[in-house]
Amino acid sequence: MAAAIANVCVHRAEAASIKIAGQSMSCGSTPVFSDSTLPMEGRFVPGRGIYVNQQLMQRQPSAVRMFVFKHECAHKTVGGNELAADCGAAQSGAREKWLTPAGVDAVCKALAGEPAGGGYPSGATRCANIRKCYANSSAQFAYQKSTVQKSAGSGRLQSAN
Repeated sequence: MAAAIANVCVHRAEAASIKIAGQSMSCGSTPVFSDSTLPMEGRFVPGRGIYVNQQLMQRQPSAVRMFVFKHECAHKTVGGNELAADCGAAQSGAREKWLTPAGVDAVCKALAGEPAGGGYPSGATRCANIRKCYANSSAQFAYQKSTVQKSAGSGRLQSAN
């Protein structure tokens, strides 16, 4: 039993943040664990934290790695809804400007061919949802930016003549 506990401790390390694609990322006060025994890139465990398999993550492009982390972080607020977590990650990426259309393509490529099952929608369904959420968020942030720029004029009123 002690050997099993020691083995778990060797494979898991807790931190407040994690470096992904050269950026320090955190999920509020949620602990982040590096776990090389995890059979997937990332997982959120309610009441415990986010678990990330850095070895599997390194096999993915930067945008996919960041998306995975933000997806797991989104589970903190949306619960087990995979499509809502995907949407949260896409919105976060658009808002924080680390997700681009090429990054969305990379995420969709990583999901390609994934069948529905085990509480997960198919990769195709998830990809369509991610594209929609990203497009809506990007359009919203572009609109907000142009509105702010237009209202930041000289402050002078135009003559009515």
